[in-house]
Amino acid sequence: MRPMLVAALSILLAGCTSLQQAAPGRPGDPVAWTQYGLGETPGLIARALVDRGDACPAIEWDGRVEQMTVRDPLRVDAFGKLCESRRPLDEALKVRVRMGSTVLLDQQVTRKPERIAVMGDTGCRITFYFDQGCNESKTWPFAAVAASVADKQPDLILHLGDYYYREAPCLASDTKCAPGPYGDREPSWRFEFFEPARPLLAKAPWVFARGNHEDCQRGGYGWAYYFGDGVAACDTTHATAFVRLNGLTVVNFDTAATGNRFLAKDMNRNWDDVARVLAAQPPATPGEPVLLMTHEPGYFVCTDKQSRLEPCKESTVGPIAGVRSIADAARRSSRRTILLSGHLHAFRTLDVAPPSLGGRQSVTQVVVGTGGANQNEDPTPPDMVPPAVVDTRFYDTGHKAGLPIRVQGWTDFGFGMLSASSLQLAMFDVQGRPKFTCALAGETTAAPRCR
Repeated sequence: MRPMLVAALSILLAGCTSLQQAAPGRPGDPVAWTQYGLGETPGLIARALVDRGDACPAIEWDGRVEQMTVRDPLRVDAFGKLCESRRPLDEALKVRVRMGSTVLLDQQVTRKPERIAVMGDTGCRITFYFDQGCNESKTWPFAAVAASVADKQPDLILHLGDYYYREAPCLASDTKCAPGPYGDREPSWRFEFFEPARPLLAKAPWVFARGNHEDCQRGGYGWAYYFGDGVAACDTTHATAFVRLNGLTVVNFDTAATGNRFLAKDMNRNWDDVARVLAAQPPATPGEPVLLMTHEPGYFVCTDKQSRLEPCKESTVGPIAGVRSIADAARRSSRRTILLSGHLHAFRTLDVAPPSLGGRQSVTQVVVGTGGANQNEDPTPPDMVPPAVVDTRFYDTGHKAGLPIRVQGWTDFGFGMLSASSLQLAMFDVQGRPKFTCALAGETTAAPRCR
């Protein structure tokens, strides 16, 4: 892992004047959102990032007004003033956040979401060796992606990790370097996430996975402050969230530190605990779906320099065996098991040991890493693009002969919308135009899952 490059930057803050909900924001304007916390019974957390000189906003929970409080006064200088308030979530909850006469957030939160937005890997990469082009919408389209997701009116938003990529002022060989915000500080986070995500932030509650770019050596301090819940930046794993909704469970577990082989033992111990919880708590209704949400995919395919499929190295798949154990535990407890991940800057579906390939009950790995981060690393072989399918095998220490898997893929910028009732995942491009739909509800047959 590369050391994080940190520089002190002056913060461009505008005075907090009256803000209309639909108006475009400036780097210092307040933003507000709701999110689910961590743990066995996560409640709903409302947060607002405001100017340092402003009082925390007022919040209404089902009409009862209170003042939000500063989350961590010791972090304000580095990361801005973050205010919060918390409530347990029953069946439904009306939430409104105000700054004076300006409404920052107005939500009707439900325990039965139908339209679930899925996205990941949204930041813009700038390091000493690569500059994605963060000022160009064609090379970094996250703002357009967020606006298109907002147009779909989601009831729940799942972010699969990797928000922060601005580790250097610009490409080291750039002789005309004009530094923008970089380093794990408030200006970077505002430019990387809060400003482009502004049209979407207040639309619906979020579940925030931590990515490997939010580990201790990169953006971990910012992630822990803005999106964490009792988690420190350098914790190997955060507490797992079991978000039990009506007819659907979302399990948010942490794979941020998988690149550090010295932490593999601790991570797998934590993942074994998650697997035990799932195995001990079968769903109320057999077959009820569980969305296992984390950054690092447990199953994936590897390609050579000509984009041809080849077996992945044991050194790559071995340290994350515990992720696959969690999926196995969920599947054995009679749950329809879908593993949602990012990390790869592309889209993938992988059906692992489905009936049509000789298995009994499959786990479906879905990768949605298409939110805006550079995609040159993960081209998709043409014979994998829906409706085409590729049948191959996945090898790890527990499956020397290889597990049969069926793979489909796509490499472009976009996002997914998952129907909670039908488990139809529709994939869209940057402008919100439909590309294909994946039927995730049942065990796959000979027909392609995505078409």
